[in-house]
Amino acid sequence: MKGGTLASLALVVAGIAGPAFATAQSIEAPETVRVAGPAGGGDCKAKQDSNYDPRTAGTQAGARGGDDDCEGLRGPTGPTGPRGPRGEPGEDGADGATGATGATGPCTALAAYKPNAATEVKAVLVNGQAWVGIRSLTPAPPGNFEWNNLSNNTAFPAGACGISVSDQAGLVNVETVAPDGRVWETTCTTDPGNPPSLTCAAPWAPVNVLVDSPPLRTRADEAMAHNHLPKALK
Repeated sequence: MKGGTLASLALVVAGIAGPAFATAQSIEAPETVRVAGPAGGGDCKAKQDSNYDPRTAGTQAGARGGDDDCEGLRGPTGPTGPRGPRGEPGEDGADGATGATGATGPCTALAAYKPNAATEVKAVLVNGQAWVGIRSLTPAPPGNFEWNNLSNNTAFPAGACGISVSDQAGLVNVETVAPDGRVWETTCTTDPGNPPSLTCAAPWAPVNVLVDSPPLRTRADEAMAHNHLPKALK
């Protein structure tokens, strides 16, 4: 037995100390235990902190592996990878509904001739109305036109589009075409006075129908035909 134990027993025998005191004296003090720092990580954390440089925070990286369990700092992000291949084109969508036909504006047309060096005749179609006029060219400067509204004559074709004018033996012949393709005409008598004038009282009369003529195509027909073409031809 060690000296401390013998001394304790002697005290017990002598009645100075009790058994509990002897037992406590026989327990040796434990060895000192190292306590980790409050930040955790122990030596590994200290080693990383000692190598850390804030100026190279984005590029500094510690080595991993070796004989200890320390983990290095995260390395920099690698470059972006190349773009992938382009995908195949999608299928053509369905054709949209055909829009409504827009309003058709009135036709505007002009025709003219000079029966002689002193006279000029013009026919004009504007705002759905047909006009014919005559003026004197001598003496210079030319005089003003005297206009006659042929739309007021009987049987004028509504929606007329296009106009022509010609002369035959002192008669002025004016023609126009209706939306259905039929040609209409009327005549005026010339008064060769100074200034000259026209008398236009004859009704409009249809010219004989064109034989085996193809039907006229409207804008709506053309739009419908376009919508039925293959996509490659549009």
